[in-house]
Amino acid sequence: MGYPNILKNQLTCKQGAVRTIRFNFDGNYCMTGGSDKSIKLWNPFKSSLLKTYMGHGYEVLDVQSSADSSHIASGGMDKSIFYWDVSTAQIVRKFRGHAGYVNAIKFNEESTVILSASVDNTVCGWDCRSKSREPIQVLRDAKDSVTSLSVSDYEILTGSLDCCIRRYDMRKGLLCQDNLSSSVNCVNFTKDGQCVLASCLDNTLRLTDKEGGEVRSEHTGHKNER
Repeated sequence: MGYPNILKNQLTCKQGAVRTIRFNFDGNYCMTGGSDKSIKLWNPFKSSLLKTYMGHGYEVLDVQSSADSSHIASGGMDKSIFYWDVSTAQIVRKFRGHAGYVNAIKFNEESTVILSASVDNTVCGWDCRSKSREPIQVLRDAKDSVTSLSVSDYEILTGSLDCCIRRYDMRKGLLCQDNLSSSVNCVNFTKDGQCVLASCLDNTLRLTDKEGGEVRSEHTGHKNER
């Protein structure tokens, strides 16, 4: 399989700097978050803007769709998490508890809980169904900004600028931690769930064994330059 090399479409977002772009669960739509505090919902195949969501006080840094595409969660530099109704563009819930920017947002698999990762070194869980504005759980193990999140049916994976990836087994209440010797800015489970792929600020992608933590392979080529 070759690398993609044909531009299929282009969206003119008019949101200032585009800080995040995500497809919805089935890949039919995408969402963009910008420095102008807005979120926009698009049909990327027709380059058509479907709806705009306004409410954040500062730049939007991440956005995520629920599994049934009925709701959107977003977070940003205003330290807040917004839970939106897609069809009405109204805010259903607003959660505030972080002491710093919200870097990353994820739903759990049932889309009943929003997970947020922050510059304040924490990951918070928020119950979408409850009227409570307090987090139902706070993970405080990182020693620096938590930059990235990935979620499976029973695991939470985080990457942090403290050079560590952390995997929380929510069934057993266990934490597994691996140090990659470089700040981590993005993490994901592989499709088979056996490995973790992490991108690091030393220009390296590292594929690690999920259970043992051993680095299976390293991939270089990117250049982190100014």
